[in-house]
Amino acid sequence: MNILIIKTGALGDVVRTSFIAQALKIKYKQFKPKIFWITSEKAKTFFLNNPYIHKVLLEKDINIFKKFFFDLIINLEEDYQICKSLNFLKRTKLIGAFLNKENEVDYTEDSKQWFDLSLISKLGKIKADFLKKTNKKTHREILSEILKIANYQKYEPFLRLTPNQREISKNFRRRHNLSRYDLIIGINAGSAERWPKQLSVIKTIQLINKLSKKFNAKIILFGGPEEIERNKQIMIQSKAYVIDTGCGNNLFEFPALINVCNLFITTDTLGLHISLALKRPTVVLIGPTSPSEIDLFGIGEKVIANSNCVSCYRKNCNSMDKIKVEEIVFKTKKLLNKKITLLITSFNEPNLSRSIEAALNQNTKHDYEVIISTPEDQTINFIKKNYKKVKVIKDPGKGKSFALNFAFSKINTDILILTDGDVYLSNNAIESITNMFLDPEIGVVSGRPFPVEKKDNKYGYWANFLLNAAHRIRKKSFDSNSFIEASGYLFAFRKDKLQKIPIDVAEDTIIPYIFWEKGYKIGYAENAKSYVKSPDNWDDWVKQKLRTHKSHGKLALYADIKTTPKIKSFKTEIGGIRWLLGLPKNLKEFFWVFELIFARLYTWWKYFVDTHIKEEFYQDAWERVESTK
Repeated sequence: MNILIIKTGALGDVVRTSFIAQALKIKYKQFKPKIFWITSEKAKTFFLNNPYIHKVLLEKDINIFKKFFFDLIINLEEDYQICKSLNFLKRTKLIGAFLNKENEVDYTEDSKQWFDLSLISKLGKIKADFLKKTNKKTHREILSEILKIANYQKYEPFLRLTPNQREISKNFRRRHNLSRYDLIIGINAGSAERWPKQLSVIKTIQLINKLSKKFNAKIILFGGPEEIERNKQIMIQSKAYVIDTGCGNNLFEFPALINVCNLFITTDTLGLHISLALKRPTVVLIGPTSPSEIDLFGIGEKVIANSNCVSCYRKNCNSMDKIKVEEIVFKTKKLLNKKITLLITSFNEPNLSRSIEAALNQNTKHDYEVIISTPEDQTINFIKKNYKKVKVIKDPGKGKSFALNFAFSKINTDILILTDGDVYLSNNAIESITNMFLDPEIGVVSGRPFPVEKKDNKYGYWANFLLNAAHRIRKKSFDSNSFIEASGYLFAFRKDKLQKIPIDVAEDTIIPYIFWEKGYKIGYAENAKSYVKSPDNWDDWVKQKLRTHKSHGKLALYADIKTTPKIKSFKTEIGGIRWLLGLPKNLKEFFWVFELIFARLYTWWKYFVDTHIKEEFYQDAWERVESTK
């Protein structure tokens, strides 16, 4: 299936429209769609690292597609030449603007919800302006209804930086002595567009001074070519130290510099859409444009001018003068305050007290709550009697994934950390994991499972080897900004982005995939250890590994494993055998490694037989591996 999307400008619109590529990829998944995108020379940089788009071309190259056949063309541009070019493209269906028989730019009936608000509205300018002013739907909602995209809330603008852009971010941090523990706030309060969206110089200076003092924040000032003098005034008059990004950054550099910020304060400009696509918590200042149309995807706050002129789209609008600096500071504080919850799932765990004690005795500056999820009345009564600070959720006892979904519906938090009642945490685990989320681009953080066994017997050696191998893989992947599967023994995620998971796939696998496909990074807190006891006999070892294999078996139903490679697979394990054989230090260890290779091959063979021949698949249920307790 071939799909062509045409969106060339404005630049902010191109960025925020990018969500439809993933949405259409999933909607038409059974047809294996190839998505082509036509855009402008300037906007092309926004698609450099987008896995959902097969090919990006410039609008001048549209004639290349004359020999192509498209199942669907979506044209979101009103440009006459673009609409004229569509006459030469073979297609089954067109949604959007085109040239009608009178040689005039027109639009399809199913796209009127968007174009009725535009300059080519068939309703006339007065009615179009009225509709735009009174519209209560977001840009994402309108386009999703036009394209019949279900559950549109799970799709977000996609902008993943390239390695070269990440190097720009890294060099900027190094040049200005910015550490990962600094609170860095970006200020982008100007406006080079046709409507007066900028915050005044005086109010921008007041805002910078207040933010610096109240939050001990490092301030970075952004601006475009037309704001050189404006930014000079701000730099000279501000009492706080301000880092200037310069006003000549191109569209390759601009996102890389926004990526440096932990939080971004901006007017309704291109910077807003780049910030949101990069998952920055964002405060947007709104005056002459529509506040309803702006979607903040759960990571932002709006400061709307206290003016009757809001959404007027007039060139002489002065509504931005009615924005209060105190409200911007308040909304900033709201975004910075994060609630942290540690959820321990437990099912008949003999050492639950050890797990709870470790959870309560953390060396951290962060406030957090501890919640136990268990189906057992006896355990609930024990916790209520002995641990007054610990909350309890009684789950229905149908399995771990079912218990997690039940707990998710009961817990209101920002960062949710998951662990099990049969492991215990190092005393810096909460601190190490929570600090990783200072980077807004990180959506999931994996801790490091650490063996309690020594290497003096076969199963202890296997446990140390396998967990150390997992550590090496996660560390290398994190350092290279690659995908990481989390450890089910200890990992965390941004709770506001996820309400429910499928129950036939392991939670530590599917949750990182969900966030990765939205454009988030997966972090690895190698110092956050969960101490794990591994199986000490053959039957339990096979049982545990086989359950792990099966819990990943249906991953392809919920994730695009071609876009994001599957980490735990027979292929990846075979690829590691050469490395495996180079590790033993003596003859005994070499023999154990040789046995491990065949043991892993056996579990993969058993998995294949069970799932492909016997059709015995993973079932969500509490299943004990006794020797790990």
